[in-house]
Amino acid sequence: MNAYKKFSYFYDEVMASLNYDLWLEYTLPYLKEKDTILDLACGTGTFATLLKLKGWNVEGLDLSESIIEIAKEKAKINRLDIPFYVADMTNFQFFKQYDVITCFFDSVNFLKSLLEVQKLLDCVRKHLKKGGHFIFDIFSKEMMKEYEHHHLQENHVTFQIDWKTKIENTHTLHHQITIIEADEMLKEDYYEYFYEIKSLNLDGFKLLKISGDFNEDLQDEDERILVVLQRL
Repeated sequence: MNAYKKFSYFYDEVMASLNYDLWLEYTLPYLKEKDTILDLACGTGTFATLLKLKGWNVEGLDLSESIIEIAKEKAKINRLDIPFYVADMTNFQFFKQYDVITCFFDSVNFLKSLLEVQKLLDCVRKHLKKGGHFIFDIFSKEMMKEYEHHHLQENHVTFQIDWKTKIENTHTLHHQITIIEADEMLKEDYYEYFYEIKSLNLDGFKLLKISGDFNEDLQDEDERILVVLQRL
């Protein structure tokens, strides 16, 4: 399973430079008052927390049990009531529907085949109200190129991280993460997979918007592709 394990406990500090407000600003135009939102691959719940603080009813789902534990603790600390679930975003079943479902930070790229991506889309469609929106991102060929030379080495307050990424083939990235904390070393490997938008079967959805790097259009040099679908 391509789920964060011990790395979950270092995730927030390593990803501190992420500008969550960009995703929030991109999502807000598709939200109405009293909308219900499900955030897939929610991680430690930062994005869900931002939505809750803005007044929306939001829930989160992630495959990693350890990262959901952190998300629940974060909500508790902020005195927020946010339901978080440990579940696979390709086959969850909640017996309810949402106005908006999100899946950000190239989480779709963690799915290892087009079949799994299709299962995700099918599951999302079942859990969206008619006219509801699915908003997600995937990385582009340009970002794939950038990852070829990715090597992050950082010293944090209580640990050191060495994060190497290499291209395994034309559509697979291999992340090798090493974290040293005191006298303990942990190593974990994760894989991401490149997908062309045109290869996705969008039956049951209307493509409302496709853009790159939070701009209004999509350029060849854009690294992140953002997609808005509406359930028919």
